[in-house]
Amino acid sequence: MIISLDDRQKTDLGFLSEVSPELISEFAKFAIESLKKGGNKKVFAGAARQLKVDVETIASAVEGLSFLFSECSKCFLSEADFLETITVLPFSPELSGQLKDLYIESRKEIRNILSDLTINMPQYQNLEWRLDVQIASRSLRNQTEPLFLLKLDLNNPDKTQYLQTDFVNLKNLCNELESALQETKSTHCRRIMRNIK
Repeated sequence: MIISLDDRQKTDLGFLSEVSPELISEFAKFAIESLKKGGNKKVFAGAARQLKVDVETIASAVEGLSFLFSECSKCFLSEADFLETITVLPFSPELSGQLKDLYIESRKEIRNILSDLTINMPQYQNLEWRLDVQIASRSLRNQTEPLFLLKLDLNNPDKTQYLQTDFVNLKNLCNELESALQETKSTHCRRIMRNIK
């Protein structure tokens, strides 16, 4: 599998071919820190003064490298696939090998960072329901008010939700959930889900 890079990312990453090989590992550290905490403008300004370029050039190069590393780590690319991905960039074989080694070293750390950034949503585990019907009271002899009591268990530890609803709202909820389920089967939704993974 190969990650495709657009023209802007190719331009941003192309700056790394002008940098000395000793500084490439520093750019990789900046890229990983950028994934953790965001870009540090002070560090970028210091690097820009040292290399005698503007700060935006450094920031875009770090952003491009962090994009490359994160996308390759998401797909868990092998060494050969990573090298194939960066063949479109104007890198020397030595620079490509150095970037490959930096990627392999930091791949697990990047995957851990990305997994920490994801939102853990509770997921359905079990649903129990009970129908309560009040058929009469002291003031009204013939009265029917059916209520549904739902117990929704989620996979989070000790996370249980209790819901009480009438038939009309429960029917509306069922219709909405069925339409959402049908929507997940559409080609547009499948394409989006495939790109998210």
